[in-house]
Amino acid sequence: MKLKKQIVIIGLFVAAVFVGGYITSCSNMPANGTIVFTRVPVANIDVEKAIPHLFKGANLQAVNRMGKSGEGENLTPGFYSACSPQVSYDAKHILFLGQKTETDLWQVWELNIKDKSTRQITNCKMSCNSVCYLPGDRIAFSKKVTDKKTGITSNALFTINMDGTKLQQITFHPHNDFISTVLKDGRILINSRQVYPKKGKVKYLAMRPNGTKAELFYADNSAAIYGQCVNEANKLIYFTEQNPTTKKTDVAEVSYNRPLHSKINYTENIQGNFYWALPLSAEKMIVSYQSPDSKNVGLWNFLQSEKKISEPIYNDAKFDCFEPVCVKPFQRPKKLPNDIVMAQTSGLFLCTNINFTETGTTQATKIEILGLEKSLGTVDMEKDGSVFLSVVADTPVRIQTLDNENNVVSGPSEWIWVRPFERRGCIGCHENHELVPQNIVPLAINKSAVIIPVDSTNSKKGSEITKVSEMK
Repeated sequence: MKLKKQIVIIGLFVAAVFVGGYITSCSNMPANGTIVFTRVPVANIDVEKAIPHLFKGANLQAVNRMGKSGEGENLTPGFYSACSPQVSYDAKHILFLGQKTETDLWQVWELNIKDKSTRQITNCKMSCNSVCYLPGDRIAFSKKVTDKKTGITSNALFTINMDGTKLQQITFHPHNDFISTVLKDGRILINSRQVYPKKGKVKYLAMRPNGTKAELFYADNSAAIYGQCVNEANKLIYFTEQNPTTKKTDVAEVSYNRPLHSKINYTENIQGNFYWALPLSAEKMIVSYQSPDSKNVGLWNFLQSEKKISEPIYNDAKFDCFEPVCVKPFQRPKKLPNDIVMAQTSGLFLCTNINFTETGTTQATKIEILGLEKSLGTVDMEKDGSVFLSVVADTPVRIQTLDNENNVVSGPSEWIWVRPFERRGCIGCHENHELVPQNIVPLAINKSAVIIPVDSTNSKKGSEITKVSEMK
């Protein structure tokens, strides 16, 4: 009897410990599976015009998906405003943008999920914008920059160590760049829009965290305006976009493998606007949704297979809800190698045939390189249409092709740049983005690269200094 009694007592003790631990873990939000989002008073935002990235008087709110709609916990009570939560890969911390007081600049902060403590990471002289963890001990964010020579103001991306040291700029074109997400392949997906010489369309660019190999990832010829929202799941990319004519904002999806040719609109037949999408599985996602008869944006469950709104998660008439994230560990993206050499002052750019375009061939004989202020010179192509250039690092340039009379044949291109020691190449001018180059050696690669800016001593063959063999 004594043995049975002891077993029962031990069993009750274990059960009590288990239940007590379970209750404790449930009461200390945010636990795994909790949804954290930005909650902003409805009077402080105009959702009809656009979703601003920095919200006045906002806070990070945590809710249990299985709880009652409207219940939750304020994770940033010591801040005048906080937004843009990003969960760390181990689900132990949350990056966010915050203001301690209304007059403070927006800086990057990190929240310790276990004890709710916060620490400031950046101390910039301009307010910070979008932010994300990188697959290493660094983070990325955006902030305003002004070109000293031209006075052009834009938003550029920067990276910094978790302790606030070694700040580095990684985008250099005259665009407003905002971080959307970090793809599983390790690249940053950027919401990018040209601001000079004229305002351009919003596009998604993919780029390595060191600022190299920036390229088009997604764009829509209908000139839709995209939100910051981007999430990757099961090799699918989910985002929101607004039709500039109807002003309706929808949730869309593209394939990671063919993002330019695979878009599916999930909500075009549903009245109301969708401002954020967080996929939880192949069947369900959480959306920031505003119905036609509602004055606020709430968090709702959305059934992808049925393409319909389900029950609300958090819907309070006093608040708009954006930027939901799920507190749970997830796979760290690949950490891409850093092949730039900051001691170098230039990078190399190769075009295999300037007359090759998506719509056919042209009759150009040379290219002109355009800077922010002026032309940086012209370069004759080789017989096969190839050109090989050495461009000053971290300097935005555009390229256009010319005929023998210096008439423009094609271009100018989008703004591009090369990082120190970077090697970039293209097949042609405005070529199909899904093509790969033929397995040939362009004639231009057998000569030294032409130095840009061009002068009278290097305008054709070049006297450059850096050869391909030296770049390997």
